[in-house]
Amino acid sequence: MLPSANWPAPANAVVSPMIGKTAWNVAKGHGSFLTLEFGPPSLVAIKHPSRDSRSAHVRGAWGLWIYCCHWKITHAGAQLAWSEDDAATIDRAAAALNGQQLTAIAVDPGYGRTKFDFDLECALETWPYGDDPDGEQWSVSTREAVLRINAAGRYEIAAIDAPLSDDSWLPLV
Repeated sequence: MLPSANWPAPANAVVSPMIGKTAWNVAKGHGSFLTLEFGPPSLVAIKHPSRDSRSAHVRGAWGLWIYCCHWKITHAGAQLAWSEDDAATIDRAAAALNGQQLTAIAVDPGYGRTKFDFDLECALETWPYGDDPDGEQWSVSTREAVLRINAAGRYEIAAIDAPLSDDSWLPLV
C-alpha cells in the first residue's frame, strides 16, 4: 500500500491536509455512492446553466466521493456494510463513520484498492468493479481542485472549474 504521504506532490497536496479532519455528513448517495465531508463547512451556490435557477449546499473544505467501485466499511475488522447491501444497512454503516477522524489513506496501485482509516477503528476500503483499469473509484474535491483516482492506481488533478480529461492520468508511483 502506498500511504498518502508518499504520493506525488500534487496529489499529496490535496489529500494530506485531510488527515486528522473529522468526517461529517457521511451519506449514501445515488445507488451505492458514498459522500463524506471533511473540514470546516461553507455554503456553496451553483448556478444551473440549463435553467434559470441556483442551488445551495453546505460543503466541507474537502468532499470525498466514493463511486463506480465496490467498497466496504468495517469496524474493528468486522464488516458493517458493503456496496451491494440494502440502503438501511449502508445508512447505518455511513453513520458509524460520521464524526470519526481520518487517520490515513493508502492506495495499492497493483490491485486498484484504497483504504481510508479512521480513529475509532473504522475503515473504508474500495476496489474495482471488474477488470477495467480506467474505472474511477473515488475523488476529492476542494474549493480549488478535484483529484480523481482510478482502478489502475493513477490520478488526475484539475482546477475545480476545468473540464477533466481521460488523457491526463498520471501514475501514483
